[in-house]
Amino acid sequence: MGLFHRRKCRIVLCVLTFSAIFCEYVQAIPSFTEFTFLIEPSDLVVSRGEAATLHCTAQSDSTSHKVTWIKDGQPLDLDANKNVWSNGSLHITDVQNSDRGLYQCMSSLPNLGTIVSRTASLRTAYLSRNFLIQPQDLTIYLQDVAMFQCRGDGLPAPNVTWYKDNNVLRDVKSNIRIYQDGVLEINPVEFADFGTYYCQAENIERGRSSRLAKLEQNGNIESLKEGMAPSFVITPMDTKIQEGSSTVLFCGANGRDHLGKQPVITWLKDGLTIDFTLTQGRLQMTGAGSLQIFNVQKSDAGTYSCRPSNMEDSIDSEATLTVLVPPKFLVKPKSRMAEEKTDTFFRCELDGSPTPGIYWTKDGSAIVTTDYVIEDRNELRILGLVPTDAGFYQCHGNNELGSIQAIAQLIVLPNGPVSSTASYQYLDPYSSNGANLPKEPSDLSAAIISKRFITLRWTQPSNREVTGYSVFWKEQGSTRERMLNTTHTEANIPRLKPDTNYEFRVRAVNSYGFSSNFARTTVRTDKDVAVPSPAVDVLAIPQSPHSILVSWNPPRQPKGQITKYLLIFSEADSSHTSQIEVTDTKKLLRGLMAFREYTFHIVAVNENGEGMSTREISAKTFSDKPSEPPQNATLETASSTSLIVRWDPPPPDHQNGIITGYKIRYKTRGASRNGATFTTDGNRRLYALTNLEKDTEYQVRISALTVNGSGPLTQKLWATTYKDDLDESKVPDAPRRVHVTSDDTSIRVSWSTPPPESKIMVRGYILGWGKGVPDTEKKHFGPETHVFTIRNLLPSSEYVITVKAKNNQGEGPPRYTTATTTKESVHESVLPLMPPVGLKTLVLSSTTIVLMWSDTTLDVNQMVQDNRYYTVRYRVATNVESENSRYWYQNSTDLNEHIDSLRPNTRYEFDVMVIKGRRQSPWSMKETNKTQEAAPGSPPLDLTPVPKENDPRAVIMNWQPPAKPNGQITGYLVFYTTDPKQELREWVVDGILEGDELSATIKRLTPSTTYYFKVQARNSKGYGPLSETVIYKTPKADGSGGGQINPEYPQQIDGKIPPHNSIPQSPKPEDSVNSDGRRGGNSEGGLPTGIMNIIIASVVGATFCIIIIVVAVIYCKRRDNEQRLKRQAQQNQQSPLKGKGQGRDLKPPDLWIHDNMEMKNIDKGQRSESTLTMSTTRRSSNDYRSMDDLPPYHEERNEMYYHPPSDHEERERFLPPRQPNPGIIRPKATKPLMISVDAQPPPREPIAMVTALPNGALNMDRGEPGMLSRPGFPRTQYNMQYTSGGPRVNAGDLPQPPPSQKPPDCHSLGQGQPMAVIAPGQHEFDGYRSLPRGNRPMRSFTSPNPHNYPKPLSGVHHHSTPKHQIVKPQQSPYKKAGPPLSAVPVKPRAIPVIKPKAPDVVLKAGTDPDIQKSESTEELSAEMANLDCLMKDLNAITQQNFEV
Repeated sequence: MGLFHRRKCRIVLCVLTFSAIFCEYVQAIPSFTEFTFLIEPSDLVVSRGEAATLHCTAQSDSTSHKVTWIKDGQPLDLDANKNVWSNGSLHITDVQNSDRGLYQCMSSLPNLGTIVSRTASLRTAYLSRNFLIQPQDLTIYLQDVAMFQCRGDGLPAPNVTWYKDNNVLRDVKSNIRIYQDGVLEINPVEFADFGTYYCQAENIERGRSSRLAKLEQNGNIESLKEGMAPSFVITPMDTKIQEGSSTVLFCGANGRDHLGKQPVITWLKDGLTIDFTLTQGRLQMTGAGSLQIFNVQKSDAGTYSCRPSNMEDSIDSEATLTVLVPPKFLVKPKSRMAEEKTDTFFRCELDGSPTPGIYWTKDGSAIVTTDYVIEDRNELRILGLVPTDAGFYQCHGNNELGSIQAIAQLIVLPNGPVSSTASYQYLDPYSSNGANLPKEPSDLSAAIISKRFITLRWTQPSNREVTGYSVFWKEQGSTRERMLNTTHTEANIPRLKPDTNYEFRVRAVNSYGFSSNFARTTVRTDKDVAVPSPAVDVLAIPQSPHSILVSWNPPRQPKGQITKYLLIFSEADSSHTSQIEVTDTKKLLRGLMAFREYTFHIVAVNENGEGMSTREISAKTFSDKPSEPPQNATLETASSTSLIVRWDPPPPDHQNGIITGYKIRYKTRGASRNGATFTTDGNRRLYALTNLEKDTEYQVRISALTVNGSGPLTQKLWATTYKDDLDESKVPDAPRRVHVTSDDTSIRVSWSTPPPESKIMVRGYILGWGKGVPDTEKKHFGPETHVFTIRNLLPSSEYVITVKAKNNQGEGPPRYTTATTTKESVHESVLPLMPPVGLKTLVLSSTTIVLMWSDTTLDVNQMVQDNRYYTVRYRVATNVESENSRYWYQNSTDLNEHIDSLRPNTRYEFDVMVIKGRRQSPWSMKETNKTQEAAPGSPPLDLTPVPKENDPRAVIMNWQPPAKPNGQITGYLVFYTTDPKQELREWVVDGILEGDELSATIKRLTPSTTYYFKVQARNSKGYGPLSETVIYKTPKADGSGGGQINPEYPQQIDGKIPPHNSIPQSPKPEDSVNSDGRRGGNSEGGLPTGIMNIIIASVVGATFCIIIIVVAVIYCKRRDNEQRLKRQAQQNQQSPLKGKGQGRDLKPPDLWIHDNMEMKNIDKGQRSESTLTMSTTRRSSNDYRSMDDLPPYHEERNEMYYHPPSDHEERERFLPPRQPNPGIIRPKATKPLMISVDAQPPPREPIAMVTALPNGALNMDRGEPGMLSRPGFPRTQYNMQYTSGGPRVNAGDLPQPPPSQKPPDCHSLGQGQPMAVIAPGQHEFDGYRSLPRGNRPMRSFTSPNPHNYPKPLSGVHHHSTPKHQIVKPQQSPYKKAGPPLSAVPVKPRAIPVIKPKAPDVVLKAGTDPDIQKSESTEELSAEMANLDCLMKDLNAITQQNFEV
């Protein structure tokens, strides 16, 4: 009971210790601080002298935050007029003009940081004397449209009131409409509406009146008779409107044609007529022709055109609608935890219109960009974290509608990668001695040194397996250090400064932690050429449709005298680049194409040469009228009253803008007037002129429209309408002509109508074609189609073309022609960029090649400043050019690239191209190189044993080379053994063969013995992996039997390290690497997943620990009292015999054999099921002659697997329960059994053996009763000595001496050291099949294990020593030498199996009534004498051991 009490106390102590450590660890975990603004200031407009309050309230986990205010970026001085309320709001009692500005409130937490609110403007109200728009005089006809517009300049926007003849005008009349935007519309104008009008603008500051505008009547009646083209009374204006609001684009026009009709107004958006039926009522025509848009959306932004048109002409006026959207966050920056020396970033994405500007602040101050703090619009990157980087970071966005901000906290963890070795040692109990940690890398050097990058390489340490490396570097003298992790033995360090010393450190890491030391080196980057830095503030502003003004400021670092500037420009999609020299800082470029986008960049030049180029900017010239008429214009007669006009747009280079429509002018021959005009949409290609006169000749001309006006007219087109309507009583005639134009794979066919004098209705056409014959394929068209391109034809082939007209009566006669396609041509695409040059390759390792190249379009510094990037293409080089070769691609933003994960000893082919926007260069010249060799990556294949004829002691092993030789194979090693549990270094090696030999003859083997073979390849870089194990049994001496064995042989693990999933693993460095490759922090921001899991586990664990502690303390006290009472009661009731049994703590039990002869704590249930067996004869009934004769492999069993101490571990592990093997029978009875034994041959006398059976499991094969399994108890370790009869893995077996004919007596076996003799009938693989997998039995004197313990995962291979092998127990350093173990001869008869009830019970012969009496008294006496002798020896051994 005392032992039990002590165990419980130890558990309580462990729980308390764990709880203390756990609580301390949880308290050390940093957490984010909740710190934000509940209320932020808003824009205010107040009158001078009034009070203003800017509200601001901050919230944090701590109540000690302090609020201050800044104005225009400077701290605000508080006075009697300005004070801060207790909630943080700023109150200004008397607002003056000096108080106008931009305000922000700041809140600070001691030792943590500061946050700043969004920006709010404070402005004073005003109303200017000058109006933005005032009403103008109008002279119109009665029934025309009159529109006046008024807009005042003030803040807030003033309201407008209209007056007529000094009287307030109300929109009570049906023809008068007043809009809130300050527009007055009168439609139609009546006589009473003529008069004088003005407007009054008024806001909270004051009111002002506009000029007087007169509305007068036009008295020119003659113009009405002749007809007038449309003219505007008001045109739409560029408008900015917030999303979700409503607006009106005003448009009004007058002008009656010769028919007296007012113009019809049509609205277009981006050149296309608006279909109001598709707008769901959001877009409507209102008033005299204005466009009203409700609930404005971002998609409504664009260019709107108002087009009034009548029979005389049409005019256009356009306006741009800009939809304003306040800034809103798409991606907010997330709070992060990161370790020192690592990199981190904050990402911030905003949406809005116009695009919001973004800037970053840290603790309320603007971020200062350096080499280590990089602000790249949407991303803020901080390289090489230091403790001072901790704080609150904010992303600010603003546009015309306001500003917003988002807060993120950065916590810099002090325990960075440099000090993480301690954590590895703390978490891994097997690395405390440092033997498992790797050494630092060796031979650290710079493989490539450039101006802006360095490539390092090193050699892997050889003492331990390495899983990765950590590379640290910093500028010499700087406190900010950066790092990266890699699994390769090289690393590329980019973005360095020219002519600067950098310190590098590299350390190795494996599953046990980091190497204790660093490999160090210092490298200086190459010098940079003293050329100017880029020019700044580059602007390109279009001045006209054919000119752009480009301006810039000098470089900040001229590095000498600037002698000139190079202005390089080109069209955005053109391969032609122009360059001009400029001595000033601006240049007006003339002679440009209208409505074209141009790109510009500037290069400053000093006495040392050209400097770095600026970033590329672009600008587009203004649009202009089309400079060419529409193409392919045709005119056809459709009927007696209609004509059909067809055309194509002007050439793209002469459109000079977006084509918004086409004007069609037509008149009769000889007419003095201009005729009529129709205007179509910009996407129309056909128009039908209707309601014409019969039998009349018409002239038609077409021009294209842009917002700038009409382009030139086409040539005059003539056509005559029919006298009468067309006849459809017969089929139409053939088309008058067919014209063809050929290409290599297509033919363009155009045709005309049948002769018009035929007056036959045409309802369509049929186009047929075929190679050499007509009408192989056909296509039907409508009457308006006269052109079609036949595609996908064969080059250099003649085709027959037919065209027929058709109507309801049928098809007319065809018109034939032939066309021959041209030869196949090679279409070379226009490539506007020059390819990279000077491609070089440098082999770093067996898997890595570094590429370097130059770009001729960059300056001498070869530094990429724009958005270009490079694509590297590579493949395995072959002697035969194949289009099916597989390419791999990799992008780079610099002039070098590391190509990793290549195959060893493989030649690759590389080329590179540059891509810039929508342009790309051709591929560069190819460069080839070969990776270095590596150790073979795969084992030899198809290892096959072949018996050698007439020699049972030899075998021929054949194999195939490895699938991944990774170089020239220089040799093979053949390993073999009879014991697969041996470590590989204990296997026999047959010698080193040449690389071209694929077979080996293994001689001098032992006949009828099972061997295990492996083969290994090697090259100049080392050895590859071992092949699969092949089992082969040599034939008997007479040549019979033997051959390859293919059981379900489990894979062995060399060495003694258990599988990965059974060993607690140390944290690896990549565990703290985010998915984006950066260390530390959660890539999504907030608490990292690991920290969250720790916090949750901490809360649950702490609660659980408290409960366990309380329960354990209460239980210990109660248990102690109960045990004390029990002991007192038992002492009063104990018998003398029982009392002796209580002394087992002082005296070890009899018949108890302990592992290493040392007492172990064994479960009582296991002790009660132990079985002692004595065998005096060989088990000839189970003498297995081959592997096929062995009983089924016992895998399905629940057992405990004991692992002996290995290099760094000693532990027990439990395997999952398995189902019993059907080939093994587990007896249910626990009473002794009589086992029949066969007689022994005369030459071999029986020898007594003692075998412990596992837990009462007396397993018997179903077909062979009496077969005993191996025991499951810990057993004594023995060293086996090979005798002449055992199999040998080395050549030359010794002849077997004859066995002794004299049976030994009780003390005749050996003197001075106990030993046991293996029964000659014991098969060498008896343990292999009898033992359950993973069982750890007690050591039997018949156990033939030559290596004392089973290796991990190899419990199935208990290799027994055949014949008479002498096994000596391995002496424990803690026990004394005991008397020798002896055996007495007995006759081969059935023996009793005695199974003790418990280790502390004394067995008494003849007291068990279940034991059957022997039929022979002499035999029984001999057996009892033998048993008595054996028990005395065993008791002597164990008693001496425990007296220590």
